[in-house]
Amino acid sequence: MRDLVDGIGRRWDVAVGRESWGTQVLLFACRDAPETRSVVLAAETPLAAERVLDALSDEELRARLAEARVME
Repeated sequence: MRDLVDGIGRRWDVAVGRESWGTQVLLFACRDAPETRSVVLAAETPLAAERVLDALSDEELRARLAEARVME
């Protein structure tokens, strides 16, 4: 898990998750508002997904957050 501050100062927790069909995703949970987002991650296993998350810079994570879909 990682934490991130977006461009307007909101704090997010970022973790690896899995969709029901097995696709690995990044999950973004806002600490400052009731908002959760997800974006598909190009990784085949949870371990590979964790490695991708660890390797992403904060700027890359902000870019993923910007493209993430709001979860309902």
